[in-house]
Amino acid sequence: MTDLPFDPLELMRTHPEALNVPGGMLTTHGPQDYIGCVPAIAGTLFFADAHLPAVRETISACFDEYQRVVRPALTWLFREEPPEGPSKQAVSRAKPLMAMLARMDEDDLVSFHYTSGKQAHDAGPWEFQVSGVQAWRVKMGGWGLCALRFSVPLLFVEQHSGAFVQLFIDCARRLRAAHGYAGHSLVLSALRFLENQAFEAFLATKLRGFEAGNLVAGAANAHMGIKTVSWLTAINRDYLEKIGGEPVVRSELPMDWFRLFDYEAGVVIQAGPRPEAAPVDEPLPARLVLPDMLLRPVRMPTVHLQYASAGSEPRLIGEAAAQWLTRLDVPPDQLMAYKAKLLDEPKLDSR
Repeated sequence: MTDLPFDPLELMRTHPEALNVPGGMLTTHGPQDYIGCVPAIAGTLFFADAHLPAVRETISACFDEYQRVVRPALTWLFREEPPEGPSKQAVSRAKPLMAMLARMDEDDLVSFHYTSGKQAHDAGPWEFQVSGVQAWRVKMGGWGLCALRFSVPLLFVEQHSGAFVQLFIDCARRLRAAHGYAGHSLVLSALRFLENQAFEAFLATKLRGFEAGNLVAGAANAHMGIKTVSWLTAINRDYLEKIGGEPVVRSELPMDWFRLFDYEAGVVIQAGPRPEAAPVDEPLPARLVLPDMLLRPVRMPTVHLQYASAGSEPRLIGEAAAQWLTRLDVPPDQLMAYKAKLLDEPKLDSR
């Protein structure tokens, strides 16, 4: 993986379309003539109370900040169960997000999915997605958390990593996030995500640093613990205290390789100067192993990543999902070896 016959950064600069994955890869009907998924850097945050007006204003503020910082080329907006207006429309014809949110009842489903594909069924590297829990479900209890996700092209983080980190922190602060993460991911076609799960499942077996799973499915268990660690990992004060507080984090994660950012409701941990894909044919990076093992006590016991297939296509369900959840774990007696290994990994100021 390290001796590539081409320069990945140059490829991203000159031919970003080369990273596009045809639709339906690894399915009985694929590949097909559309963009099924695109590698990107994505940030995901889990939070509460999207049915409340103040939180809806916060969601809109996060979207405004995403547009200001990233300047994404968004093209399509999809909504599930909209109380008014179409479920699919061009972004150029859509009302401002805050205007749409303001007209919704507390029992309406907060579901907005902005994408950047040329055609409605194409995936694109820019995405902003939010899924909320209705008030009546909140009152019943046991319905997980709300979730927000935004993504950018790989090259954006190579060129503007600080801006991405700050955007993630700002959104975590605004939402008072319970937890979240940011790093390598795939953006799947919004309209055809079921037939592109197979490639995501395949890639997850090759790159341990890739986040995986449907946003709504992942939010279902988000009240039970954190989903994963990544380049950026957000945890609220409750989780922080359960692992011993900030002094323990600073003791276990040396500040030459890790950085802590306060977002009021919790902290964001940055692991290394850039996102890590962690190919399976290379040793696990210590900058992912150490925070994974530190936060293991507050990890959710089970995770929902994908939906089942009627065929024999690869899926991250059942035992495969359980293995994904523990993909960065190592035996406790190996921790000292990984702390020593960290000394040879890139420091935060070594870009």
